Amino acid sequence: MPYEVSIHKCDSYDDPKVSKAIEASLAPLGGLESVVKATDRVLIKLNLLSAKPPEAAVTTHPAIVRATIKLVQELGATPVVGDSPGGGSTLASYKTLLEKTGIRQVVEDTGCELVRFDDATLQVASDKAKTFKNLTLAKAITEADVIIGLPKLKTHSLTYYTGAVKLHYGYIPGVSKVEYHLHTAQDINLFADLLLDLHVTFPPALTIMDAIVGMEGDGPSNGNPRKIGLLLASKSCTALDYVAVTIAGFDPMSVPTVKMAQERGIGPARLEDIELFGEQVEPLIMRDFEKPSTAPTRVPQFLLNSFKRVFAVKPVVNASKCIRCAECFRDCPPKAITFTKAAGPKIDYGKCIRCYCCQELCPEGAITVSSTPMMRRLIKRMPGT
Repeated sequence: MPYEVSIHKCDSYDDPKVSKAIEASLAPLGGLESVVKATDRVLIKLNLLSAKPPEAAVTTHPAIVRATIKLVQELGATPVVGDSPGGGSTLASYKTLLEKTGIRQVVEDTGCELVRFDDATLQVASDKAKTFKNLTLAKAITEADVIIGLPKLKTHSLTYYTGAVKLHYGYIPGVSKVEYHLHTAQDINLFADLLLDLHVTFPPALTIMDAIVGMEGDGPSNGNPRKIGLLLASKSCTALDYVAVTIAGFDPMSVPTVKMAQERGIGPARLEDIELFGEQVEPLIMRDFEKPSTAPTRVPQFLLNSFKRVFAVKPVVNASKCIRCAECFRDCPPKAITFTKAAGPKIDYGKCIRCYCCQELCPEGAITVSSTPMMRRLIKRMPGT
């Protein structure tokens, strides 16, 4: 299948504008009817990382979800929406998340079926995977006839960027994510392999990226909302990610999932490998898009890993912001955080694996990723950065 990506401008989350933009972006790809039949059960996989309001730009905006559900329903198919949020998830916390993100209202308005990925899991053997051939996945993934991904264009402290391929990490139920982080977080290429193995095992038939308002800085939950004004659509997650990171001003080969997709022969090596519809990429590139502090561009990964060990890129607790909720303590994969109500969280950097789950899941943005001044000076002096 050729790499094709459709880019369409959309300047607001106004429902009619979003619907029009999604239909326009899907038209050159053959429309939704090219992947969905009337008899299909269509799982619409969202990014529901945490219980933040839509304007925080942490989760897929409800206007994108609403428009996609309606398009599926118009074809006579059965839409189902769901995700496995970060950290420990209970039925009560999932209901709170759906309420705060605006998804509950969409589900009620459309009559769409809702699933919670953590409710039922399966062990899946994958003959398409390269490294992770036995996967713990949400049962809902395996029951769908068609999967449509609705990622958000955001930065990420571990993978530098989160988008179409990274969305697949939500296939793994919350508790099991801890085990995978323990196994992969100290090797970013291994983590990228996991994401790509999830992708090839259950690839979405279609992905529509919410880039109307994205996130820059130290995402994926505590960065800064950034107005981008775009919707991107593709039948190829890897091609869509290549285009998205280019627009965000990354060197695509500095993003682990993009680089390793190309090395595995399942992603483009250059922009010219992709047929573009709608807008062209070059005029859209954001030269001032703020990257995560963990992601200096064009630094060889082996050097970056060495610098991280020696000069301590690490999560740091801002005591003045911390509300003593203990979310970081509960969700730390290596149990490197101790907690008391009086003192708050304390991080044992000898145990910390730099997965940045604490920073990602802190509801108050009280944990940031920090490096020493010496490391920042060394990175700046390196050629090509």
